[in-house]
Parts: sequence; structure tokens; C-alpha cells
Amino acid sequence: MRDLITTGVITLVMTVTAAGILATGSAAQSEFSRADADQPVYGPATGAPGSLEPLWQHASVGTGAPLTTKGNLVTVSNDGTLVGRDAGSGEQRWSYEHVGEFCAATFYADVLVAAFDGAAGCSDVTSLDPTAQLYSSTRQSAFPNLMELSSTWRHALALSPERLEIWRDDLVRTIEYGAVDTPQEAGMQPRSGCTLDSAALTDERFAVSERCPGDDSVRLTLSATVPEDNRKPEEIASDVTGADEMWVLGMTDEGTLALTRRGTAWAVEWFTSPVEFAPVLPLPAQPQHLPSQAAVSGDNTQLRWFDGAATHAFDLEAGIYQWTAAGAWGPGLTGGWSPDPEDHTARDWVLVPRAGGFAVLDHDTGAELRWLDAAVGAPGENREFDDDDAAITGLSQIGDILYARSQGEIHAFKMRA
Repeated sequence: MRDLITTGVITLVMTVTAAGILATGSAAQSEFSRADADQPVYGPATGAPGSLEPLWQHASVGTGAPLTTKGNLVTVSNDGTLVGRDAGSGEQRWSYEHVGEFCAATFYADVLVAAFDGAAGCSDVTSLDPTAQLYSSTRQSAFPNLMELSSTWRHALALSPERLEIWRDDLVRTIEYGAVDTPQEAGMQPRSGCTLDSAALTDERFAVSERCPGDDSVRLTLSATVPEDNRKPEEIASDVTGADEMWVLGMTDEGTLALTRRGTAWAVEWFTSPVEFAPVLPLPAQPQHLPSQAAVSGDNTQLRWFDGAATHAFDLEAGIYQWTAAGAWGPGLTGGWSPDPEDHTARDWVLVPRAGGFAVLDHDTGAELRWLDAAVGAPGENREFDDDDAAITGLSQIGDILYARSQGEIHAFKMRA
């Protein structure tokens, strides 16, 4: 197992450009307390752990996989302050606070993007370089009060029931879709009055399940991630699916994986178009836990969904079911994988949380390779999995440090060979 290896050069002052950003925009309402040195950059782990050594734990607001950069665990305080912590020791290295409630954050393209409540919903968005600890970009635009952020390595998708936006790593918007408050030109959006239920993206296209006036079932729409005009979506395909309910789990440029309900029948289905689909995993009944950001994880070839009782794995390249891990507490972590295409690892093992520790599974077959004792839940903890994302154990890693979020606490473990 490779230990944490640091790279970087000490930087103590901001650039002139960053100083200009500070004077205007959302950065003027923020405070960025920096460390006295650049933060290190760590490569992903290269081998499956043989044991876990508990290190420390910190409280953090949020659900799902802990927020990480390449060098810091980022915890979120009750007041919305983002705290960058040393990957190994957990000690605070920097912090970022902003006027307004914290909405969402994601890390991609080596920048940490955070959205806060501003003058018009979750409208104040800032990207930070967490390694050099510099302001990178800001944007301010009207958005609803509810925002979910997801990302590839090149783009971020901001989703709400009313609208979605896609941003480049410099926060330039490539697309706005749905309800546009002040459209500059009429007829830009393909439909109006729709409710956006779920979405996913690649760097070439995005998929959204939506309920639109006049439709007799859920509509699936595929559009270009970067159209010629960011005000006018470029649809690849859009049609009703016949499904009463649909949750987009993930996608590639060839297909979209989604959970559907058709009457009383539940199934995970693979859509090659809105009207061409096949069941991948029929389900005996409504799952205990419906898809959410906290319940879904994976890598560039595999997607995993935690249904409240088990974790199901799917091959995203072939659009097929792979395996199920019963008794899971979350969707698991692909060991050693990084969304950065410059990082290359074997990606041949998965960690799945269970009561009392973690199972190390073969990535492709789900066969259990070994068991790691490392409890993260308190003794006698209630693990009811209704619709409470806080009950899901989310996992992240930086190098050979594993982070597990459980019931408002992030637990750190050293992964040893």
C-alpha cells in the first residue's frame, strides 16, 4: 500500500487576479483563512487493505461520501463553514465561510466548488484551488433554494426540481435547462412547466427524468452537455417512457441506467433511448431506500446503488447487472480509483460497509476477499433505512486514508497492507 506522498510548493500570498475577485462578487462576502503552506497532493491507494487502523473522527454536516480534495478532507460545520483538514492527522489547515446558508459542494478539475444561499436562492457560487488556497472563479445567478451538485472531472451539474445548470471548471455555464426566470428570447427551452426528478451527466451529454404537463408518464430527455448556445438546449432524444416513476442512477454516452416503477413492478432498467430499454435487475418490491446522491457511488465503469438492505453493482459500459452485496450499510467505495483521468490504478476492489466493519469485494464479481474489523456506528445504533440519507454510511479516500461518514460523524482509518 502506498503511503501518502506530498507534492507542492509553499505559497503565502494571493495573486493579483484573486485579489480582484475578492473585491467584487460573492467572494466579497466570504472569508478564506489559509494555511501557511500549499496543501499536499496524494495519489490514490494502489492495493486493497489488509487491516484498518482507527485514527480520529470529526463532526460534519451532510450525507453521503465525505467531501475530499486531493489533499484535504473537507468537513462542513453547522454554520456552513468549510474546513480543510490534513488528510492524515485531521487537523484544520484552512477554512472558508460565506454569508448565507451552505447549499452544496463538489470537487472536480482540481477545484472545490461551493454554493451558498444568496440574493436569489443558491445563487452564490465560488470555486477554490484547495492546494494553493486561492480563489479560482465565482458566479452569481438565480437558482432555487434547493441544489444538488454532481460532477465529472470536467463539468458540474446543479439540479433542482425547477431547473438545472451545467458549469465548466471555471464556472462558466454551458447549459441552463428548465424554468428560466428572465429568458432573453422566447422559445429557447423545449418545454415548460416540467418538474425535474433526477439527472446525470457525462462530458458529452446529460440525462434528466422529468414530469411535464400533458405527458402520461415520466419523460427521459438526453441533451448535449455543451451546446452551441448555453441558453438553448440541444436535445439528442426526448420521449415519454411509460414509467410511472423514474430515478436516473447514472449514464454513459451509450446508455442511461435508471430505477423505474411501472404500476406495481419495480426494476433497474438500461435505456439506449427514451423508448428503447430493457430490464437489468427486476426487484421483488419497492426498495427500502430510493436512489439519492448518498445512495449511489461507483467509478467510470461501475455504478453501485444501495437500496437500504443491499448494494447492487452494474456494469455501466455494457449496461448489465453484476452482483449484490447483502447486509450493506452503503453503496461502497471503489478502492484506489480517482475521477482524474491522469490517475491510473488497477480499480479491482470495492469496500462495502457492514455492521462492525467493511467487506473487501472483488470489483467485477462481488466475491468477498476479506473482512476488516472497524466499527463506525455507535453500539445499539438504530439503522433503519427509510428515506433518511443520514443513515447511509458514505465512503471516501485520500491515498491510504479511508473516511466513513455515519450519523453526522466522519471517521478516519489508516489502510494497512
